[in-house]
Amino acid sequence: MPRPVAGSRAPEAGTDTAGTDPSRPAPGPPAFSRRVVVTGSPAPSRPTAVTGAPGRSEGSPGRPGPGGDAPRPSTLRLIREDLHAVLARDPSCAGRREALLHPGWQGLALYRLAHRRHVRGHRLRAALLTRLARLLTGMEIHAGARIGRRAFIDHGFGVVIGETAVVGADVTLYHGVTLGSRGWLRDGAGQGRRHPVVGDRVVIGTGASVLGPVTVADGCRVAAHALVLRDLTAP
Repeated sequence: MPRPVAGSRAPEAGTDTAGTDPSRPAPGPPAFSRRVVVTGSPAPSRPTAVTGAPGRSEGSPGRPGPGGDAPRPSTLRLIREDLHAVLARDPSCAGRREALLHPGWQGLALYRLAHRRHVRGHRLRAALLTRLARLLTGMEIHAGARIGRRAFIDHGFGVVIGETAVVGADVTLYHGVTLGSRGWLRDGAGQGRRHPVVGDRVVIGTGASVLGPVTVADGCRVAAHALVLRDLTAP
């Protein structure tokens, strides 16, 4: 039996030293003890962004127009909301069937259909729907105008809304209201905005005229037969 070399450690009992290569390095630690780092993984404290999430609640009012994260509601939904506005704001309508005969709602419904075709480039079809709305209701709303949600036009006869007008949400217009320009002599070549921008929750009385590229702030009330030629600030 060979003698152990001085300073060396004798193998423990039960250890098989057969076939051990002394020049081979000792095996490393087990694989499960290593820390694995995944490149590009999100931090746990940071919320994950959802592409296309709306920037505001679905039923909240807002000015229409391009831009923003809020999804555009369907034309049918806008028409239904206008019908509910008639039931909520016109005490003379006793039910849904009677509200369907409301001329202001009929004019808005035809405008919604015409506006959809206008933005898609079908200007002739849009003009025909606009003409039909004028014959049926006495209202003339250009298909290029932008009207927000839950609009209400009482009676409706004589209402004129120009092409570049922008009307916010929950707006009430009475008959004879004009949202127009100041005429081709002042508009020149007609470049840019020629018609007013009306904010949310605005009430414009009978026979009032808001002319030119003015801005009516949210919550304003325009008196009957008033003539507005300059911006109106919030009350």
